[in-house]
Amino acid sequence: MATSKNYRLEKLLGYAKRTQTILLGGLLMALLTVVADLFAPRIIARILDHELIEGIGTRDYDVFIQLVVLYGGLIALSALTRFLSLIFFQRGAHKVSRYMQEDLFRHVQTLPIQYFDSLPAGKVVSRVTNDTKDVIILFQVVLSNLSTAALYLIGIYGSLLLLDPKLALIAAIPLPIIGWVIMDYRKKSTELNTVYRSNLSELNASLNENIQGMEIIQAFTQEESTYQSFSQINDTIYGAQLGMTKLMSYSSFNAIGFLRYFTIGTILLYFGYGHITGAYPVSVGILYVFISYMMKIYDQSQNVLDRIGQLQRANVASDHIFSLLQQPGLSQESHQPIEVKGDVTFEHLSFYYKDGEYVLKDVSFTVEQGKTAAFVGHTGSGKSTIMNLLLRFYEAQHGQILIDGRPITELPRRRFREHVAIVLQDPYLFTGTILSNVTLGNPDITEDMAYQAFIDVGGREFLDRHPQGLHTPITEKGATFSAGERQLISFARALAKNPKILVLDEATANIDSETEQLIQRGVERLKKGRTTLLIAHRLSTIREADQIFVLDKGRIVEAGDHEELIRLDGEYKQMYLHQSNQTNGNGKTDRQ
Repeated sequence: MATSKNYRLEKLLGYAKRTQTILLGGLLMALLTVVADLFAPRIIARILDHELIEGIGTRDYDVFIQLVVLYGGLIALSALTRFLSLIFFQRGAHKVSRYMQEDLFRHVQTLPIQYFDSLPAGKVVSRVTNDTKDVIILFQVVLSNLSTAALYLIGIYGSLLLLDPKLALIAAIPLPIIGWVIMDYRKKSTELNTVYRSNLSELNASLNENIQGMEIIQAFTQEESTYQSFSQINDTIYGAQLGMTKLMSYSSFNAIGFLRYFTIGTILLYFGYGHITGAYPVSVGILYVFISYMMKIYDQSQNVLDRIGQLQRANVASDHIFSLLQQPGLSQESHQPIEVKGDVTFEHLSFYYKDGEYVLKDVSFTVEQGKTAAFVGHTGSGKSTIMNLLLRFYEAQHGQILIDGRPITELPRRRFREHVAIVLQDPYLFTGTILSNVTLGNPDITEDMAYQAFIDVGGREFLDRHPQGLHTPITEKGATFSAGERQLISFARALAKNPKILVLDEATANIDSETEQLIQRGVERLKKGRTTLLIAHRLSTIREADQIFVLDKGRIVEAGDHEELIRLDGEYKQMYLHQSNQTNGNGKTDRQ
């Protein structure tokens, strides 16, 4: 989604207002710096023209000393205010970056799950981290460097107009050339920075994906091809950075440097000739002021050029940020707690991820409070989609879901999800401890409650194997734990939440038979008194379910308990016999 200039300006001004006291303090210090810096040459001019007499020395020693002290004081004041200005602007810029990161992360949490289906996680990370840091430069450059440069130009030409309008006119001669150099630099740097920012996001996305998939890359010996793909993006970024270096070398150091020395030489020749011929004599002091001011004009021009590339990079970064903020999030909902008993009904529900490609077709069923319903079927039959719709990760195009007889769309998402717990086939663990992964920061779940949840799901032996117990550290994704151990943590997490509705999405598919038996006992404790919806590959784990629904190509083709479906002699029986034969032949159930 493209970001308009008006929207970007509006958002940036909004962030500036949140730190306006600090930023205004920076602007005030910058103004004092400019005033002190421009007044100091006038003191030197006064000394040269009025206080120093050739062959005599000082006209009035006391006045001379006072002027020297005043000059030193102005220099010290300029240094102090410049330092304070930098501190104010840096502090304000970092606050803006912090506010942006917080707003971005909060907004990302409101985005529907389908948004992340099309945007790699690495790109989101890049926008929350790299892009917000680059926007710091925007505030530093605009408010510190560019605003200071503007103050210098206003002050210089105002002073020259008061001093001698002819000098102000002469000083204005190089401005069109400087303006053209800056505009040319801005145009070219915008193109290069757009390439740089977009490919940096691609690089982060590629790096994130490759690190997560390193086992597959190495197992299929694709290190070289993956490296080539990564290097190609990296080379593009390098090319953009090299282009920026060449552009800066040409515009800043060569173009401005040439103009600086050409102007100084021309001024010296012009005023030297006028002084010798008497056509337009200028005092040494006034000449010193003029040259000093011209040097400051070129210093500030070079400062603008040095920063304009960063400014364009920050503009591109802000576009990335605000395009993400413009993505429609989920609407604000009531924070009032709701009561959920656990009756779940799907009424003539149809759903597709891609237009017209239905994953579920006219699905209807009811699971009463406290009952267990199982969903089986071949891969792609729509089992997991039922769970996604129940948790409202996606919204159905046709039909509706009822909770205790109420349309689920009438229930606030977050409040409804407080009554639901889910255990996935591949449980996700966060960096932290076992305890933090069970509570997930919920202050209502105490350490004692978390420990009891582990005991109830059969995890006592697991905790006994770790001397630190619940405080055992967990690295990223729980890589140091086995699949069964990760699943135990996931089951304890679900039980500690004490949900009304429990969703088990192939929760025992990736663990060995011995661990499965242990977890299965935990599952029975977990299901007790709760409405449970479970997806299972191993049909032996759902024999006790109150209802079993067989899905095929998005439709429910059979329904009943285990005995009824066996007597029906249909799809379920074929699947059950197939797995039973494999169990008898191989000693373990086939994982479809």
